[in-house]
Amino acid sequence: MFVPESTSKLQKFTSWFMGRRPEYTDPKVVAQGEGREVTRVRSQGFVTLLFNVVTKDMRKLGYDTGPPDTQGISGPSPPQGLPR
Repeated sequence: MFVPESTSKLQKFTSWFMGRRPEYTDPKVVAQGEGREVTRVRSQGFVTLLFNVVTKDMRKLGYDTGPPDTQGISGPSPPQGLPR
């Protein structure tokens, strides 16, 4: 995350004195690529993402969401003759 930074000492003092942080005059500046390289920003805060994915009936839609079916496939047999 980032916040805009004041460009001059006077603006920094004014924003501190008034208790208001600098703001973009046009909020679309953040979404556009043009002119963004000259804006001054400071990193602040963090973002936590949490994804909840529902996989019910995904196989009906053609997606493989789990381990393959093991019916009819034999796995390794346990060792013979070892004490229990």
